[in-house]
Amino acid sequence: MRTSVAVMRRGLLFGLRAGAIPAGICAVLWAAIALSGLSGEPLDSSFEKPAAGLVAVLGSLAVGAAVGLVTGAVLAVAPPRMLGSAPARGLTCFVVGATLAAGEVVVMDVSSEGGYGPVVLAVLAMPVVGAVTAARSRSIAAARLGGGAVAGYADAGTDASTSTGTGTGAGSRSGSRSGR
Repeated sequence: MRTSVAVMRRGLLFGLRAGAIPAGICAVLWAAIALSGLSGEPLDSSFEKPAAGLVAVLGSLAVGAAVGLVTGAVLAVAPPRMLGSAPARGLTCFVVGATLAAGEVVVMDVSSEGGYGPVVLAVLAMPVVGAVTAARSRSIAAARLGGGAVAGYADAGTDASTSTGTGTGAGSRSGSRSGR
């Protein structure tokens, strides 16, 4: 049970980081338009309205959190056999991430009041969100897959290219290559 909570926590943290990217972009755009609107000239932008900017920023964070939390939940309840298979785990996370990224399309549609630019960008970002979710699926599921071995860079022992020649010789390729 603790591993399920750990997987969901890792998924939520990933989702918050992923959602912070569009939220940050929307916040910067909102601030830039608000500051340029102080000159008194109308900009005809939906981001001029504080409510639209707030919807864009908070909605993007909420969508990112939902992507991460649902990905973590799926990986927490997935059978161990699927978790062990990188293609199956990646495909599942790709589908979850790309599907839930449709929420960002809704957020951009509401905040831009039907503007085509933000909505098209959100639609184009859907497969990117799916791919990033698939790529991060191993680190999200690390608590169920074995923790330290997955979270680290090497699964067992040291890499032969970084070895200093002080290995024990028990299954490692240690030693200097300069003598060849």
